[in-house]
Amino acid sequence: MNRLRLTGGLVALAALAVMGCRNHMPHAFTWPATGKVVQSHAKPPEGGYYTNWDPYAVSLEVTPVESVNPVQTQHVLIATVRDKDGKPLPNRRVEWTIEGVGNIVEVDESGWRSSRGYKVDEDYGVSHTNNYDHVITRGNDDPSDDITLTEGQTWCVITSPVEGDTNITVYAPGIYDWDKHKVFAVKHWYDVAWEFPPDATNCVGGSHEFATTVTKYSDGSPLENYVVTYTLEDGPAGSFDNGGGTATVRTDGSGVARATLRQSGASEGTNTVRIDIMRQGNDACCEPPVHIATGYVTKTWIGGSIAISKSAPAIVDCASPSTQFQYDIRVSNPSNCAVSNVVVNDPLPSGVSYVSSNPSTGGGSNLSWNIGTIEAGGERTITVTVSAAEGAYENCATVTAGDLSDRACATTEVPGCAQIVLEKTCTPEVTICDMIEHRLVVRNVGESPATNVTVEDVLPDGMVAENGSRTLRFSAGTLAPGEAKQARFNVKAERTGRYTNRATASGDGGLSASAECSTVVTQPVLAVTKTGSDVRYIGRDAEYSITVRNSGDAPARDTVLTDTIPAETQFRSASDNGSYNNGLVTWSLGTLDPGASRTVTVTVNARTAGTARNTAVARAVCADAEASYAMEIKGIPAILLEVIDIEDPIETGSDTTYVITVTNQGSAVGTNILITADVQPEATYKDAQGPVAASVSGRTVSFAPLPSLAPGAKATYRITITGNSVGDTRFRVSMKSDQTDSSVDETESTRIY
Repeated sequence: MNRLRLTGGLVALAALAVMGCRNHMPHAFTWPATGKVVQSHAKPPEGGYYTNWDPYAVSLEVTPVESVNPVQTQHVLIATVRDKDGKPLPNRRVEWTIEGVGNIVEVDESGWRSSRGYKVDEDYGVSHTNNYDHVITRGNDDPSDDITLTEGQTWCVITSPVEGDTNITVYAPGIYDWDKHKVFAVKHWYDVAWEFPPDATNCVGGSHEFATTVTKYSDGSPLENYVVTYTLEDGPAGSFDNGGGTATVRTDGSGVARATLRQSGASEGTNTVRIDIMRQGNDACCEPPVHIATGYVTKTWIGGSIAISKSAPAIVDCASPSTQFQYDIRVSNPSNCAVSNVVVNDPLPSGVSYVSSNPSTGGGSNLSWNIGTIEAGGERTITVTVSAAEGAYENCATVTAGDLSDRACATTEVPGCAQIVLEKTCTPEVTICDMIEHRLVVRNVGESPATNVTVEDVLPDGMVAENGSRTLRFSAGTLAPGEAKQARFNVKAERTGRYTNRATASGDGGLSASAECSTVVTQPVLAVTKTGSDVRYIGRDAEYSITVRNSGDAPARDTVLTDTIPAETQFRSASDNGSYNNGLVTWSLGTLDPGASRTVTVTVNARTAGTARNTAVARAVCADAEASYAMEIKGIPAILLEVIDIEDPIETGSDTTYVITVTNQGSAVGTNILITADVQPEATYKDAQGPVAASVSGRTVSFAPLPSLAPGAKATYRITITGNSVGDTRFRVSMKSDQTDSSVDETESTRIY
């Protein structure tokens, strides 16, 4: 065979490829796919025969080394190159050469490297071990015939259309040791196909027939007189039809060789049966017998099985004469073999009594059912109804079927009945202004859950809840034994008095309970009275007396009395530690018990005329009252009349003026002040001026009434006269007002010469 030539440049490229490999172990130099292929044998790089040019590769392994295949089938050989530690080596060259019948179909040619494998001709091919794991599929949908290759392995596929032997030489040129770089394999091709019987499972004590079929692979026609040997290798004791552990039979006209294995006893276990197929020799033409194939099948012997399970309620209704519950017993045969003589026994524990069952039985405390036979995979169910007193019961049932048996138990608790109690508390005493807190507690003091528990509280007349309702309800749902639930709500009394209200609780099964509580509702009632002077004059002090009384039936707590000082007055003093601030007098009176009263006084000074009205207000927790008082404040009118003459004495024919001054020295307004003056015969009226108009009648000068004159105010009038005769004249002025009962007179003397 010719070999590829490797140039120096290609050697360098190969070295670079080796350095780039992911494997930690360097690759050997490889041959590129260029150049002319000459069928000879591979040559290593220059000087390779004289050196160990791939020191890592030390052994070659090929599988299978010898095997039989039907003609016209494909056979895959796998080669592995390993290092000294047995590790597969990637990218190692492997050559395949065959002799005899058959030819190479293909070799491992996958990949893009220049060193990829190639089939040179029908008898010679080159491949390289893989860098990665691969799976070779035969192109069908059956994954069971796929071939898995690991890193460091490569493959070759051969076939033969005719019977005969194929001799295969597998060569790894990178292995330096001549004794290890070649492996020889042989493939025997026969136009024979065979089908071994499948593994099987049978019931113990029976028998099983094995059937092996031998046909031509090329056309499927049956092959007669092929020798098939069945050998019992291990497992439970048994024998074939001939009474021994080995049976040799020939295929019949349909190509089938049959043998029956029988158990020596009813024992469970697995037999391994070896099956050898031989083609007879032909002494006439010197053909020796040929071993075609060897296969192994297993025969598993199984016995019947029996199982029992028991289901019962973990807990049932509370104990009562009518308390009953049901439980089920299930007997099953989970095996593939029938069981017979099945008997179930169920002894009832003390406290549990039989009521009925399906299927029925004789009753009593020891229940029993004879079921008979249960087929493979079959099941029987027994339903039992019993009654029980309070307690916890474990009930166990057993099943037997010959030597087979099983036992199952179930536990049921029959609790005591539920019992509910209701507690109700409320505020024992309140005022009508207070909220009344109600608290309801419903509790299950029994031994079984109380279900659908509801509490209802109907308020008595005169009471209403915060939400305006007069009927209050709450749902406690299910109460476990010992569990309690509560509700709180507030109500208000519409009037005083004693209130008693009853709440009720109910639940499933006729459960009921009730409870009541009472509240006394009282009310403090305050009354305020105020007395004092009806009339006071400006500048005078006035005293008020204020009395606060609790006429209700509850203490008036935190009572505070306030009195507003009128604007027409000024605060002077207050008794009982009354404090004055910004026009308000305040007394802290504390608690006034029912029927108690407190009296305080306040003194003011009248400052402005008018009606002084003030209100005293008493406030306590849940009570208030007020009282008002009016006092008239009057002023004192005090009007001063003064008359002077400007010139005195005067000559006859000369004038003098009298100045009349009216001054309000009092605290009240003077009203309708009327001034008149009389001129004596010694003088003659000349002129008059004043705040109001003047008129003259004879010798009397009259001014119109002055409507008002405020306290401290003055009004000035002027009258001028002319002296007409010598003498001492008397000028007389009179003043009247609404505040005087008689006139006020004043005279001024003037000398005329």
